[in-house]
Amino acid sequence: MVRLLPLELPSGKKILWKQVDAEKIEIFVDKNSARGGNAKPIVIKRFIEVNELLFEGLGLRFGDGSRIQGGKFNVFGYSNTEIEQLKNFLVFSRESLGIEPSNFNVKISLSPKDKSKIEEIKEKVSRELNIPFEKFWEPKIFDKRNLPFIDIKIQSTLLGMVVNSIFDEVKDILFSSKLFSACFLRGVIAGEANVNVRKEGRLGEISIAAEGEDRRNFLRRLLLNLGIQPNKDKTIEDQEAVCITGLSNFKIVKEWDLIKLSPNKKENFEKGMSGFKIEQSRKGELRLKVLQLLSEKSRTRQELGKLLNRSPDTIKTEALYVLERQGLVEREGIVNKARLWKITEKGLEILKDKEALEKLRSR
Repeated sequence: MVRLLPLELPSGKKILWKQVDAEKIEIFVDKNSARGGNAKPIVIKRFIEVNELLFEGLGLRFGDGSRIQGGKFNVFGYSNTEIEQLKNFLVFSRESLGIEPSNFNVKISLSPKDKSKIEEIKEKVSRELNIPFEKFWEPKIFDKRNLPFIDIKIQSTLLGMVVNSIFDEVKDILFSSKLFSACFLRGVIAGEANVNVRKEGRLGEISIAAEGEDRRNFLRRLLLNLGIQPNKDKTIEDQEAVCITGLSNFKIVKEWDLIKLSPNKKENFEKGMSGFKIEQSRKGELRLKVLQLLSEKSRTRQELGKLLNRSPDTIKTEALYVLERQGLVEREGIVNKARLWKITEKGLEILKDKEALEKLRSR
């Protein structure tokens, strides 16, 4: 058992606590211990369980939650356009910390086109998050806002300090457990990641916004703990990010379900991953057709390209070189300065296999 409660505020006022019931304590300041205003007391769980939910919630706060802290200690909350992410944060607050949704204030920012729907949006947010109307602040209208942006927060220096203290105490555990690394990254990716699907429908990059080299190195260590090899960081001001590329890395992201806390990002991720399957299918079909044509007679890559309506370079890199490494084709002579390719006995055998296409896809 470890003490997580800070001893004093930045002002020097002593932090005290008293038992409320079997599970919760009230945290308050000694009004006479130093000059200045008095922080509002908070009620929180006495014992904080170190589990998956705790790290997912701390990951959310490390991401989008940290943007609305308004200083190092004086705010606890989360902001996003996705209602599901806000629900996840409230589950973390209630189950891990003992803080009920009704304790949060809500501010909604929206575009002028949604101005007529303000009451409808407020009603939906109140119902979905289980936060009463009296906790809603006046909505704000922003010309550049596309989707309603929901900001839930509790103004509390004490609560902010306690949660920061919890994170500081448990963050080293992240590197001793792959599961906890994954949980924390789920929260960060939900709030801070951009899932980029290329025009051709294939997943290109997952970039996790992280300002400052220390934050980026922290995230890189977590990714490496799972076996994910991050690409070179983006370091341009206002675009700083840790980047994940490559199918082998994306498979690990999928294995640990790192996109699970954001429905929109998960949909994009799955769409992008299916693009790899389509590409592999196309490559398998191309290799099968090349083998079938070579089973008729030896041909050059230029001849194969014309017959299959593909460029000679594509035939070479996506089919011939791959098939050669597998011993299914081999080089023959030169005709008019072009290399002839022929099928091998092993290549003829695979053409007889009912699972030939599936096997060629995965090669």
